[in-house]
Amino acid sequence: MLNENTVKELSKKLNEPEWLLNKRISAFSSFKALEMPSFKYGIGIFVDVSELNLDQTTPLNEINTFEIINNDEVEVLTFKEALKKHEDLIKKYFMSCISSEENKFTALHAAFFNNALLVIIPEGKALSKPVQINLNLVAKTQLDHILVIAKENSKATVIEYSSSNLNNGQVFRSHIVEAIVEENAYLEYITIQNFSKSVYNFSKRRSKVDKNGFMYWIDASIGSKFTQALTSTNLHGHGAGSKNWGVIYGDENQCYDLNAETIHAASETTCDMLTRVVLNDKAKTVYRGLVKINPKAVNCQGYQKDDTILLSDDARADVVPNLEIANNDVKCSHGATISQIDEDKLFYMTSRGLDEKTAKKTIVEGFFDPVIVKIQDEQIRNEIISSISKRIGSLV
Repeated sequence: MLNENTVKELSKKLNEPEWLLNKRISAFSSFKALEMPSFKYGIGIFVDVSELNLDQTTPLNEINTFEIINNDEVEVLTFKEALKKHEDLIKKYFMSCISSEENKFTALHAAFFNNALLVIIPEGKALSKPVQINLNLVAKTQLDHILVIAKENSKATVIEYSSSNLNNGQVFRSHIVEAIVEENAYLEYITIQNFSKSVYNFSKRRSKVDKNGFMYWIDASIGSKFTQALTSTNLHGHGAGSKNWGVIYGDENQCYDLNAETIHAASETTCDMLTRVVLNDKAKTVYRGLVKINPKAVNCQGYQKDDTILLSDDARADVVPNLEIANNDVKCSHGATISQIDEDKLFYMTSRGLDEKTAKKTIVEGFFDPVIVKIQDEQIRNEIISSISKRIGSLV
């Protein structure tokens, strides 16, 4: 049940301090007061989540835990462990990149999160191998939170891989990543989501980047029934930069509600946003992109692009790229394309001996390749390619 007693019981179960319990109770008050989002973004632009029933969420039931691989160079602690060792950091940075009052789902998360990690990249440390965080959903309610702090002059890659084989009934997952990138630090955060098609997945990833720091988001989403994914970067310090690249594959009745944004709050900051989407059957995406440049942020460069290939006449994509520029000393551009398989490419490949199905698979894999090739872990990269290839194998 989603009530204040559940909040208190969950906090007690996780042995949390009073200040964190109070934070949860405040968020629960916001959750009760806030209306359900409309999921409408313009005339005829919307996603349908009417089948989602929040009353079925049970945060106190069996809790999924993370599996951590290759963490000998960094500190990776559950919040229960971190509150004993780094309570000051959690108090300072937890829910600092995102407000619990932003919407009903964020308030729900802040009140009932039941699995959380703190990752600290030491100052001046360049990791020799990625930190890998695996999550296999076995419970039908999961609200997880990952707080990453990349200290000054550090360099690291974090790979988060989420999967699930649950196919019966509604599965609810709320996920927030907060990334604090200090001066001259470089953080690459790779998310691979391959849930079963019973999962409603609500994901928010936000970062704050200080002077000359760099944040590189890579997102591969190929699973779930419904995913709402926000990736937002605040370029807070002079000379900070970011990349935000994603690959999305959807088929059957999958639906993706995507929102990518970069806020240029300081001068001489740069961003590069690229999303590539392939949809088959009756799959649907809504993509909203934003590059925002503040009045005093001069000499900035921003770029965003969304490319979509529709493999079916019933698939649908709505793309809404936006620029909000408050001064003239900038270089910004945006673009979007929605197309079908290029007939000339298809003809060329079939004329060289490939059957039509293999040719389509090859074209789609090549379309995704510029993003997937950036994933350093060969096993995960091959798994993404294999999963997409199997799904594309159903093409006629």
